Amino acid sequence: MKRLLILVLAFVAAPVFAHKLAPSLLDVEGQTANQFAVMWRTPAVSGSISPEPIFPPSCSLDVRQQQAVGTSMEWHWLMKCPDGLEGETFKVMGLTASRTAALLKIDLADGRSYSQLLRRDGQAYTVPREAGTMAVVWQYFVLGIEHILIGVDHLLFVTGLLLLAATWKQLLVTVTAFTVGHSITLACVSLGVIPEVASWVELAIAATILYLALELSYKRMAQHSGRVRWPVIALFGLIHGLGFASVLDELGLPQNDLMAGLVAFNIGIEVGQLLFVATLALLIAALGRLSPQAGPVVRSAAVYGMGGMAVFWCLDRAEGLLLSSFYFF
Repeated sequence: MKRLLILVLAFVAAPVFAHKLAPSLLDVEGQTANQFAVMWRTPAVSGSISPEPIFPPSCSLDVRQQQAVGTSMEWHWLMKCPDGLEGETFKVMGLTASRTAALLKIDLADGRSYSQLLRRDGQAYTVPREAGTMAVVWQYFVLGIEHILIGVDHLLFVTGLLLLAATWKQLLVTVTAFTVGHSITLACVSLGVIPEVASWVELAIAATILYLALELSYKRMAQHSGRVRWPVIALFGLIHGLGFASVLDELGLPQNDLMAGLVAFNIGIEVGQLLFVATLALLIAALGRLSPQAGPVVRSAAVYGMGGMAVFWCLDRAEGLLLSSFYFF
């Protein structure tokens, strides 16, 4: 069974989608009411289909400028829209084929800010003519849910927490410790209390998943899973919070409703996390009732899956970090 699982992981490891700190980014910054600086950034992955932004038909763009930035490609335009952006629609095509998502960030000259996560081809975002506090709260709440549910690495970590806990009480303690940890760093970075350190966060997140996989793989530690070290989980939460903060920095927070957007985004993350844990727990319980042998098999598959992907991500992200360092020097 172990050899079969390893063989399956070897075939699926390469194409598995694990989100980076942020997906592709379409950043529209208003210079005046009718003129905008546009930047499109997408990961440069050879052999894959790259997503492409679709701009409002009433707007005109100058010749784009292209440059490589680390492991991504950037394009810059100057866009002119005679009637402004209110009521205009943006799309991104190629997301389905590339198995990615795109963040649309719009900052108007009058101080209004909008963000939207686009996850499928043809999904459109229309710039509203007005946005109240409740609209901002709902928008960032949904963004928080969407972000946690497309973050395979974060979901694997939460899966490890579920497998590590022997009782519902232990699960509550570990998930609460993780929540407190990532809420602290998410708030501190977003409010400028501590600086953003995105350069090593992805690697550190992968290392936390590898740690849980190693702990779960040792029978002695698994049998004594009652000794859940919640301070360690809280520390890992601090690291994951830095990853959430990097994404929120890419999204941008509306200056007029900064705290409302921050709190709504964090609550959205928690709701998405709880939905995932509840669904996974019910699925494992149902499989266990169907067959007594299903529980150990599912647990082993999950642990080996976590460990295999964590090793892959550690090597891949360490390589990217080294390449970025050499590029800088």
